[in-house]
Amino acid sequence: MHRLQLFLSLSLTLLAFSASAKINVSARFNPARIAMGDKSQYVVEIKETDNSQKPEIERVTSLPIPQAGGLELSNGRTSTSQQTSIINGSAEYSITQQLIIDAKPPRVGKFTIPSYVFQYKGQSYRAPAATLETVERPADAGPTADELIFLKTDTPEHLYVGQTTPIQLKLYVSEDVRLTSLNSFDRSADGFTISELPESQQGRELYAGRQYQVYTWPLTITPIQTGEQDLSFQFTVSANIPNQNQRRDPFGRRGFGSSLFDDLFGQNERFTVYTEPTQVEVSALPTANQPNSFTGAIGDFSMKVYTDRDNTQAGEPIMLSIEISGQGNFERINGPSIPETAQWRSYDPESKFLPHAEDNVLRGSKRFDYVMIPNHAGSIEIPEIRFAYYDPEAKRYTELNSPPIPIKVSPSDRPTTVTPTTNPQSSTPAPTTAQPLQKELSVEDALLTLDYRPQGTQQRTQSSLRHASIWIVNACIALALTIAVFWLRHQRRLKEDSNYADQQAAKQELRTTAKAAQTAQDADNFYAHAQNAVRLATTCRTRKNHRTSNIDELTAALKQEGLADAPLAQARQLFETADAQRFAGTHSNSDLSSAKAQLERILKAI
Repeated sequence: MHRLQLFLSLSLTLLAFSASAKINVSARFNPARIAMGDKSQYVVEIKETDNSQKPEIERVTSLPIPQAGGLELSNGRTSTSQQTSIINGSAEYSITQQLIIDAKPPRVGKFTIPSYVFQYKGQSYRAPAATLETVERPADAGPTADELIFLKTDTPEHLYVGQTTPIQLKLYVSEDVRLTSLNSFDRSADGFTISELPESQQGRELYAGRQYQVYTWPLTITPIQTGEQDLSFQFTVSANIPNQNQRRDPFGRRGFGSSLFDDLFGQNERFTVYTEPTQVEVSALPTANQPNSFTGAIGDFSMKVYTDRDNTQAGEPIMLSIEISGQGNFERINGPSIPETAQWRSYDPESKFLPHAEDNVLRGSKRFDYVMIPNHAGSIEIPEIRFAYYDPEAKRYTELNSPPIPIKVSPSDRPTTVTPTTNPQSSTPAPTTAQPLQKELSVEDALLTLDYRPQGTQQRTQSSLRHASIWIVNACIALALTIAVFWLRHQRRLKEDSNYADQQAAKQELRTTAKAAQTAQDADNFYAHAQNAVRLATTCRTRKNHRTSNIDELTAALKQEGLADAPLAQARQLFETADAQRFAGTHSNSDLSSAKAQLERILKAI
């Protein structure tokens, strides 16, 4: 009898606990009645209440919405809110997740999204049916929001993988609208790398008979995979639109809570404007007739090859410069390879890009400087240089070549090491004469080319050379000179190579950001610093600016660098957790030690 009572008590307790958490699902159009040309919002609301604890939200990223007679649904997004109420000492916790989708009807009539089932927290829930009614627009009605503020871009229909192309993103704001702020920028471009959003250029433009203030952002896009690739952009903006209440109500009624002042001065509202969804056909470069000297250059280029002089001495370097000029994907152009010969030693070049215009990184010239050292004296030649590119307009490969460059190399006049000869009848070494240098050396050359000359009048005994203090002094001098050489080279590269300078700046930022992430006490600060640390580490590794890249762009860049799949998956998981922390309302102050260890592993791998 006692066991039966205990079983019934536990059962009732479990039933009471399960009954304390409730999930309600609703669906509606807001507003449910609009004029033709206006937009409504399809809103699915998931509200969970609990009397014992605050519910944990599960982010919903998609819904199996049935077709609704041609109703255009786009620009899906989520919104969350939390509430706690205490009545007579009893607490009730609730959390609400709204899935908001813009709805644009194609014609006058009624459009119904029927009821459907979706999954949430492992359970099936049904979204009720919702109906939108569209009526004819009155003849005296004002323009729609889409006519007052909208976003456009000039996306090409076809590109090749690796082909960098300029586009313009334009935000049109009617002269009747006062734009108060640009809140956020987003893009759907998994198959592309996209340049950073620069400062906008402002102007005015007449479009469809209406005067607009136009904000223009020049961007460059580069496809990284073949096939039909989606490309779209969106801004969330705040703007003041006059007569907004009357415009949104096709029947001229003033909205709830509005006033005469709203009719006169308008209300400040948030809008999400986006480009029409576009697909770009991306093709692989043809393999037929592809020259061996082709390394990925796409565009239209010319080549110039020259040396800083036409004569030198054996062992003395000269500078070979290869200058590629024209229009195309300069970021993906590497220095042409120098054919290996027994006559020369060459080293990897330093590069410098000079744009022809500050706002156009696709037109300019890129110079590669090679250090060439002749191995012996005589009349020798720098071998023929070849550079190939693909012309997307002509749809063919072009190979440029330069003829061999003759260089006259004379024997070296540097002093050679002379072995002192000893007079059989004297133990005094024969004096030697130091040969002067024939050219003036730069500061770096002077540090690299140390010419010690023996002093004929100074006697050095074997015991003094073995003295420890002399070796220590010489070692310190050599160390100081080596440090000075590396410092001079470092300073020169900072001035001449913008990619190297950006990489060094990113390394300093990375140390600060990684330390801030490891010492963060709350999840918000940790994940913010952690995402920045991964972006900075990618910038350091690729020598390209990824400070604002999303996880897809970071993954694509690191894959090209040969990073293994395991750290890439860990980085994606870190970003998804950070986004959930930031956007999905999953605020947690639990122990961050495992997340910090994961971040350390990711940074070490990058």
